[in-house]
Amino acid sequence: MVTHSWLLITDLDHTLVGDDAATQALNQQLLQQRSQVCLIYATGRSYPSAKTLQADRQLLEPDYWITGVGSEIYEQGKLEEPWANQLSQQWHREKIIQVTQTFPDLIPQPTAEQNPWKISFYLQTPHAATILQELEAQLALQKLPAQIIYSSNRDLDLLPLQAHKGLAMAYLIDKLQIDRDRGIACGDSGNDIGLLMQSTYGVVVNNALPELLSWYQTQNSDRYHLASQPYAWGMIEGLEKFGFLPSGL
Repeated sequence: MVTHSWLLITDLDHTLVGDDAATQALNQQLLQQRSQVCLIYATGRSYPSAKTLQADRQLLEPDYWITGVGSEIYEQGKLEEPWANQLSQQWHREKIIQVTQTFPDLIPQPTAEQNPWKISFYLQTPHAATILQELEAQLALQKLPAQIIYSSNRDLDLLPLQAHKGLAMAYLIDKLQIDRDRGIACGDSGNDIGLLMQSTYGVVVNNALPELLSWYQTQNSDRYHLASQPYAWGMIEGLEKFGFLPSGL
């Protein structure tokens, strides 16, 4: 097993990706330490969609991909089977879909964004909060364990209880035996909270959505940093602040 000095786990859209010049600037700094850093991308996108984004935006190849909001892990194009098997326990996908069909405001996302451990919808209505409460109540009534993740005021994902970005990150940290004091996570939306909670250090980019900013404001910790810059510029700022990258390059 390759031993890395530190770990960087980052969301893609609106965090690492959003300003091409910033992305390339961070790439150059990471390339100088590539053998020392374990790089993980964590995204709500499907794996094929994330790979397309990688090609379009010239992203570095990471050591691992966490895709589908934490429902899948890939290493060198291969699905992490132990993680998949873990998620399959007490996960009743078809029965959960039957419950969701009683909610007309839930619009299924494209087939490419679905996978065996993720059921995804669009939900855009002023009554979203009420619908989410009713959905949670119906799943509980049917004794169907599932977690509901709603982000960007649009994306609704139903996942096994054990699956989200943060728990996938924790799984990899344990597998790789990386010291949590040498880990840093970066994000911009509500589904990145799990990442930040698992990491000793965290960076919230300046363009973060209100849902993540609200969470940040409740954290009384100097181990989280709200960047003054957006996108990958904010990541660089945070990495320098916490000593993961040299300052002033």
